[in-house]
Amino acid sequence: MKIYYSKPSITKTEIRHVMKAAKYGWGDKCYDYINLFERKFQSFINTRYSIATSSCTGALHLSLLALGIKDGDEVIIPEINWVAVSSSIECVRAKPVIVDIEKDSWCIDPISLKKNITSKTKAVIAVHLYGNLCNINQIKKICKENKIKLIEGAAEALGSKIKKKVCRNIWRYWSFFISWSENYDNRRGWHDSYKK
Repeated sequence: MKIYYSKPSITKTEIRHVMKAAKYGWGDKCYDYINLFERKFQSFINTRYSIATSSCTGALHLSLLALGIKDGDEVIIPEINWVAVSSSIECVRAKPVIVDIEKDSWCIDPISLKKNITSKTKAVIAVHLYGNLCNINQIKKICKENKIKLIEGAAEALGSKIKKKVCRNIWRYWSFFISWSENYDNRRGWHDSYKK
């Protein structure tokens, strides 16, 4: 028996949409599906703003730029994540600071996070991993106490809830990676969402 890492559900509906996009999605219609996807995704995660980008690195890069993260700043990340997390930090010439994870969730350990905060720490990227959600309320409290920005890497948390709140409703910035290896598939892309 084979257990697939990821296997999409492709029905006649998906095939019809792909054919329609390939046939008619050119010229002045080239953004129709992107705009439709952004609107539907925005509605699904219940936020006012969202942007589809071409990559995980690009979306996190935009989040870091929007937060004013720059050369010399430190951004705390969990020891288990995807290369895009640390490379996006390098794109803004900041320094990734890798901290321990919790053994049960594999998500960032709030105790290790707190121990690694310095005067240069400007942000935390809390990555929700394999459907496990970070102890986001504790992380949020630590960030607030230390005036540190918080970005949730919600790639594998689409639709996940903490105390009846979908993870994207808890804080201000979220990045949803959308690819064949994640819980939702549109072939490749990234989605940045934020509250004002």
